[in-house]
Amino acid sequence: MPQQDWYFITTFLYESFPAHISKRNGRANCLGAGLATNCIRNNSNVEPNENMPGGGKPILVTSCDNAIGLQIAMHFANRGFRVFAGLKECVSNDNTSARIIRTWQKHRESLLIPLQGTLISLPLDVTREDISHEAVDVIRAHLPAGEDGIWAVINTSGVSYRGKFDQQDVAYWEAMFKTNVIGVLRTARIFQSLLRKTSGRIINIGATNGEEAGLVAYTASKYAIQGASNALRQEFLPLGIKVITIDPRGIVPDLMYSVPKLKRKENSEVAVSVSGVLEFQPIILSMEALETLDLAVSAVKPKDNYTLMQRPYWCKPLRLINV
Repeated sequence: MPQQDWYFITTFLYESFPAHISKRNGRANCLGAGLATNCIRNNSNVEPNENMPGGGKPILVTSCDNAIGLQIAMHFANRGFRVFAGLKECVSNDNTSARIIRTWQKHRESLLIPLQGTLISLPLDVTREDISHEAVDVIRAHLPAGEDGIWAVINTSGVSYRGKFDQQDVAYWEAMFKTNVIGVLRTARIFQSLLRKTSGRIINIGATNGEEAGLVAYTASKYAIQGASNALRQEFLPLGIKVITIDPRGIVPDLMYSVPKLKRKENSEVAVSVSGVLEFQPIILSMEALETLDLAVSAVKPKDNYTLMQRPYWCKPLRLINV
């Protein structure tokens, strides 16, 4: 069965059978979610081709300077999307993300079969009004003739600083709100012009229920985005733009927004994947979390909120015990 057919089948199963167990229809839901999980997983290792689900649709990942943004950008490029990867310094050799993206591009160019998925790096800093407007012009210049819009904006820009509430400098609070809140709102306002014609979507990383000490200001910034996204959803409704929030449950903020590092072998050489692409760490999102993001990006009628949860225990394969 073609790859894109598998994708639409799994999307239908996930939306038709929510991944939870209720007293009345637990078996049906478990079966539907299990089938969806297996369908995606069994086809996730297929070599990307021109028939991948993305179909060349353009999307923007606002920051690939951090681990979660880089992983998301590469995932959707491999899924067949035209990904615009925001980088504060997209031409610097010292920027690990830029190096990884360039090796990915070279590998893709070396393939004999033309593929729709691609990565296009562009300068973007959500705390800068001028650079954000310039990014809109860069995206328009790279769109195919006759197109003037993108499918989705995924806000991965963010910072996290730990510290005791009564000791942390207020400058850290301001830095977090400048990027995590004002930067996300600025992105929504500036890039909405690229989302109107496509009835596109904005995906924000919101709050989670895993609050902890030492992250008071960070948690406040994420709850601010959760509330702002709910209000923005109502404002953008007449424009046909969808606003989605992602609950990064169980993901440590320090890792999520950490700077990617190249993997090293025992002899200190840089690790390279079988496809010739530089490998990096940390890898933030599990396969289950990426499957959830696939739905948030591609579902015709997406939910308002998605949770990046690990695979439920009832979907995990049975482990045989030797006796």
